[in-house]
Amino acid sequence: MLLRPLNDLPLLEQAAALADAAGLELYAVGGCARDWALGRASADIDFLVSGDPAPLVAGLEREYGGTHKKFSPFLTVRFFDGTGRRLDFARFRKETYPRPAALPEVSQALSAAEDLGRRDFACNAMAVRLNGPEKFSLLDPYKGLEDLAAGALRVLHAKSFQDDPTRVYRAARFAGRFGWRLEGGTLELALAAVKDGLPGLLSRERLRNELVKILSEADPLPALGLLKDLGALAFLHPAFAFGPALLALPPGRPRLAGVAALMGPAGAEFLAGLNLSKKETAELAALAAKRGERA
Repeated sequence: MLLRPLNDLPLLEQAAALADAAGLELYAVGGCARDWALGRASADIDFLVSGDPAPLVAGLEREYGGTHKKFSPFLTVRFFDGTGRRLDFARFRKETYPRPAALPEVSQALSAAEDLGRRDFACNAMAVRLNGPEKFSLLDPYKGLEDLAAGALRVLHAKSFQDDPTRVYRAARFAGRFGWRLEGGTLELALAAVKDGLPGLLSRERLRNELVKILSEADPLPALGLLKDLGALAFLHPAFAFGPALLALPPGRPRLAGVAALMGPAGAEFLAGLNLSKKETAELAALAAKRGERA
């Protein structure tokens, strides 16, 4: 089927023309394909490329200004245009995980379909071709569209949460955002991962980043409620607390102060354990104290 992008068409057309000139296949992949399939515009566009994305990034820098940074071990290039907007370009990749919760070892894959097999959930394992004779065709080898229709999140293989326990928190974030449920087998795997303590193998920074993403949602309460049901909040802090008071704070990191305020005396320990800078920790602690005085 064809799936036409719902935003940023001039940018996508420019990137497609650059890919044509370089003889490369170009796809928009992951969350943007999911959002377009849901009839939504997408703030984040990730590109999947059949070869070296350097010619594409160079062409976009000429057109839009900005800078880029290569992450060679991961076969990715991150581009920031002149306004600061971030776009990620990745070659077709496959991954292996040397141990649970470790960062993956990346190598080149042969096709976009093979690349999609390393994704977190079937609904995110979709890609839209942006150039060539199959322009705007949807690549959906894991039936992500069916999951969208069913309102379900489904992992692609049984070791998904073992490979990357951050997926427990991502599952809660997506379920909370869209009002979805975890598919039965996926729910069992998430519960088993939590029971086995796998989120505890993640660094504090990775856990913190997942929490901040959840707190950046318009309403983080459904996601936090699901994590509570899974037993996954304890890895953030045994006394982790949340409630409607969080919604009074701006999305993102300021809500960390709201969590700390709800935790009472344990809030200071929670903030210190996030491994933020001393300045930001102090600022959040001061905000938490103010919130606590109002409670």
